[in-house]
Amino acid sequence: MQTNRPVLNKLFAARRDILRGDSLFAVIIFAVVALFLFNLAASVWRNIVFQQDLEEKASVRETKAVGGVLAKAAESLMDANELSTLRRTVAETALEHGLRTCRILLPNGAILADANPASITLINLPATWDGEAPAYAEEFTRRSARFSYPLTIPGRGSATLRIAAGIDDRLDASLVPQTSQMAVACLALASMLLVQRHARFRLKAIGAIHEVLLAVRDDGADISTLELDPKLGLEAVAWNKLLGERQTTQIRTAIQQVKDTVHDTSESAEGLEAAFDAVPYGLALVNGKTEIEHVNGAAAVFLQAERSSLIHTQISTAIKDPQVVAAVRAVAENPGSKRVALVVEAQNLASLRFTIAPIRHAEAHFALITIEDVTQQHVAAAAMNSFLAKAAHELRTPLTNIRLFVEEALEHCERDPVATSRCLNVINDETQRLDRSVAAILSVSQIEAGSFELKRDDVHVDELLAKLKVDHEAQAREKRIAYEFDLPPKLPILQADRDKIALALHNLVGNALKYTLDGGRIVVSAQVEKGRLSVAVSDTGIGISPEEIEKVFEKFYRSKNPLATNVKGSGLGLPIAREVARLHGGDILVESELGKGSTFTLILPVVEEGA
Repeated sequence: MQTNRPVLNKLFAARRDILRGDSLFAVIIFAVVALFLFNLAASVWRNIVFQQDLEEKASVRETKAVGGVLAKAAESLMDANELSTLRRTVAETALEHGLRTCRILLPNGAILADANPASITLINLPATWDGEAPAYAEEFTRRSARFSYPLTIPGRGSATLRIAAGIDDRLDASLVPQTSQMAVACLALASMLLVQRHARFRLKAIGAIHEVLLAVRDDGADISTLELDPKLGLEAVAWNKLLGERQTTQIRTAIQQVKDTVHDTSESAEGLEAAFDAVPYGLALVNGKTEIEHVNGAAAVFLQAERSSLIHTQISTAIKDPQVVAAVRAVAENPGSKRVALVVEAQNLASLRFTIAPIRHAEAHFALITIEDVTQQHVAAAAMNSFLAKAAHELRTPLTNIRLFVEEALEHCERDPVATSRCLNVINDETQRLDRSVAAILSVSQIEAGSFELKRDDVHVDELLAKLKVDHEAQAREKRIAYEFDLPPKLPILQADRDKIALALHNLVGNALKYTLDGGRIVVSAQVEKGRLSVAVSDTGIGISPEEIEKVFEKFYRSKNPLATNVKGSGLGLPIAREVARLHGGDILVESELGKGSTFTLILPVVEEGA
């Protein structure tokens, strides 16, 4: 049923007013949005310029600070000949701080450490080397910052640390939010224009509905008789349909159900992603088609790939090890499979443990992959096994000799007293050797556990060296070795652990006696200069080859020199002596020439460290 004539007249007049107001509204909206966009563009440009300046300065400061810290660490590690730790530190620093270049070079151009292990040209660090490292330098370009730090290794030589960071990397990242703002503004302008055009087309029906409602209020007409002509548009048709309250309720209920479903699905996906990221190790969820459905950041790091690129990727593309891929396929395709654990050696010498467990959800089959870095556990286990094997070997030899000579002594105890006495002397010597080996092993165990502590007290060096001379004179006479002491008239009193200093000196002199041939010469000398006491033990023994000089301080190491084959020893004396020196704030230096002899120098601070 149609409305009466007065109502239609009011409706047509209102439509003309709405059309005129629509044009004015469009012009105003366009002008406001254009002004807003202009101001936003100017603000974004200022922010970009300001952000570029801040990022350049921050990048330079950070790179310079990283270089300074790395240079100090590199000097300490090179001085201690810890090349493995040095190279790992260089690689991890480059990766963590996004350095384009991070390497350590000797003056001759040899690369000792590099962020890319394939670029290393020098495997072992020589005892000494020639050449001077260039002074500290820094160079800046529009896209990068480069720094060169000189490294000084006392008594050995110098080197250079070179690092470079890309300034453009940060600048590109800083442009992303600015570009996003511009894109959002443009989209907003386009959206408003489209809405305005669409609203202009729809205003006819909306205006008619508005005027009809006003007419109903003025004229008191029954609203149930106010149906609009469907030619006015979809709004008119919807107006006619909305007159039914039941249909209105159904539409609202359906819309609410859809909203609840979408909200629940979104929350479920976000919760799964948050749960994955909360786990400290790598996680990847693989479906029955062996495609990765979810993966956390830790797994992306282990697999050396971008997280977004791994989603919906075949597992054989993300993981190259065929055993792991086969295990994942077996578990993903068969939910009744058992959990599988595999350890894989990665390209960067790391050990990764992959644990694949089956998961069944409704009718779908999944495989959950857990990735853990077990490199340190493997290294620790290998070191422990090696230590136990060598310790057992050192203990077995004296025990075997004791057993054999006990049997021989029992056999001749009544018939041959001379043979019995000889056996008892050997047993006594082997017992003392066993006691020294056990004491050395216990000291190494304390060093490894961090419980090798000092008990400082006044140590009279002259008395300590006098006792050292007496203790080894008999062994020197037995081998016809000239055993001499060249000491100054006055020696200082140290604040140190007397027993451990004595242990270190006994180890040095004992080594000199063992590796010096009959008729040789050993000289123990001491001097004090620049607040340090130096006790040097020089011998005319078999000497040490250059490639073995640093290795003699490794636990259980035995020289490859044929002349040292029959020399008895645990291989723990020098490592313990150096640890004692370093705990006191000193060190042990060695100079040697193969076939001519060696000089081991124990250096200790005269005053207590930190005083």
